[in-house]
Amino acid sequence: MADPGQSEGRQTGSRTRPAAIVQALLEGNEAQRRRALEVLVASIGSADAAGEPAPSQDPLLALLHAQRNLLASGRERLHRSLADIGERLAPAIDRRLARLSGADLRMVIGLARGLALPALLPALVRLLEAPDRWTAMMALQAIGQTEGPEATSVLVAALDRDDLRWTAVALLADRGAQEAMPDVARLLSDANVEVRLEVIRALLNFGDRRLVPYFIRSASSDPDSRVRDQAAVAARRLAARHGVPLDEADLRPVVRLALPDVPFDRLLAEARLRGASDVHIVPGSPAAFRIHGELVDVTGEPLTREDAEALILPAVPERMRAGLERDLGADFSHVVPGIGRHRVNVFLERRGWSAVARLIPGEPPRLRDLGLPAIVREIVSMNQGFVLVTGRSGSGKSTTMAALVDLLNELRPAHIITLEDPIEYLHERKLALVNQREIGRHSESFPQALRAALREDPDVMVVGEMRDLVTMRMAVEAAETGHLVIATLHTPTAVGAIQRMVEAFPASEQQQVRLMLADALRMVIAQTLVRRKKGPGRVGAFELLVCNQAVAALVRENKLTQVAAQMQIARSEGMKALDNALLELMQAGEITPEDAYAKATNKEAFRALMPGA
Repeated sequence: MADPGQSEGRQTGSRTRPAAIVQALLEGNEAQRRRALEVLVASIGSADAAGEPAPSQDPLLALLHAQRNLLASGRERLHRSLADIGERLAPAIDRRLARLSGADLRMVIGLARGLALPALLPALVRLLEAPDRWTAMMALQAIGQTEGPEATSVLVAALDRDDLRWTAVALLADRGAQEAMPDVARLLSDANVEVRLEVIRALLNFGDRRLVPYFIRSASSDPDSRVRDQAAVAARRLAARHGVPLDEADLRPVVRLALPDVPFDRLLAEARLRGASDVHIVPGSPAAFRIHGELVDVTGEPLTREDAEALILPAVPERMRAGLERDLGADFSHVVPGIGRHRVNVFLERRGWSAVARLIPGEPPRLRDLGLPAIVREIVSMNQGFVLVTGRSGSGKSTTMAALVDLLNELRPAHIITLEDPIEYLHERKLALVNQREIGRHSESFPQALRAALREDPDVMVVGEMRDLVTMRMAVEAAETGHLVIATLHTPTAVGAIQRMVEAFPASEQQQVRLMLADALRMVIAQTLVRRKKGPGRVGAFELLVCNQAVAALVRENKLTQVAAQMQIARSEGMKALDNALLELMQAGEITPEDAYAKATNKEAFRALMPGA
């Protein structure tokens, strides 16, 4: 490894190679790491002694520019190395926080956040008055990483600001600042529904049993159905955690009074009360709810053809009714005021018109609640590339996609465009600007919407489903040309997703597609849902493929059969095969051996790992 202080002779000041310093700090031995730190301090000191360096000549900014190509885990390791000289860097960082602006300032704030130095607190507090909202929010996030009561006091004071309130609530929850609990709890009556939702998450994180009555009050009286739903969930969780008796009737009266008169809407409301995920309406059978993966009949008598049509057809949007007979089906989102959003598919089968409605929760899920591997958070640091979410129908792909968008919305000041059919989860603005377009309503097709999105200055494009060759081609090209593209496919495994992508193209183009995927692909998440062994509900099992250099080479050389072996070799990098994920859930007592075996991809090998094999 080259000495970071030497390149064609000794270099100092603005000529110090930032890439060499980053490499030494991340990959060098202890002596090389210490040498790199000394070179960095000397070059920054030399530049500052000569006056305020121009951004292009600033060694600290050069280092920050060099780290932009790192994943989040790499930046965290770099910041841990810099923490050894944090006190020596503090004056230089303080000066730059006072005089820089725009993207350069935000990069320095990111470094301040990683170092979490109390000495930088006054400079960060001054930035809360910056006219740029993103700068103020990033400064508050950096303050949230700083230990001590002074930082907590700043976060509590930020609760009084409309533009920083949501972020302050989230940071106080992450800190577990119990002393701030009364200040957070009073925001259960805030006018902003997104703030109230975040307050519920924060209070649940505090975990104090005295909060149960507050949750019950919100569950029974909040004007927004999403808040009521989340408050009811929080009340149940907190009551169960502390053994507090809870009368379910306290959580339901308002919802029951709000049951609509329209039969289809009433059926959806009853499904939500019973914890169903889907509603099935088919002539000749009773209406059924899917509850924890199992279909349960909910009407005593089978529905006649006329009964089913009377339930389904009035729900079809007016704009789709003329084409319903021609297309023999329709997909649309259906909102029941006070109850929630639903994704509905209407189709014609041998007995008449039928429908399946998916119940959409009131707010996007969090990654930690879904059980996704921690390395998935690396998506926040990806400036371009392709991320695939794959799995069979009903495996929770839409939920995972929504969690990824919510993570980006929370942590990255980006422009996100989602293309969905139909729109499911609603994403209100947090740190990102999110535009959601529904195919058939806001654009005629996925290809047309993708083509338009490229002219709308996007940072992230989310493609709800890649159904055809044109959509796949445009998505790959967008990922290769500087955008982050997140998309779904219907394949059970990560390797199968890559194979499906390649084989969708004509044979004459497949080698070129392999080359493009090898360069653009960043991560593939393959998932399935398995019944919990104890208690209701299902748990997600996630296969994760990270496209490192070895995987990229296998894709490029059309050696996909070797990718599974590479995933086993690179488990330390966060990769995980689906069978390993199932085995871990089985060993943890989350799922039964029978259910794990049923979902396993290599059943012969999996059988040998089962108890009593």
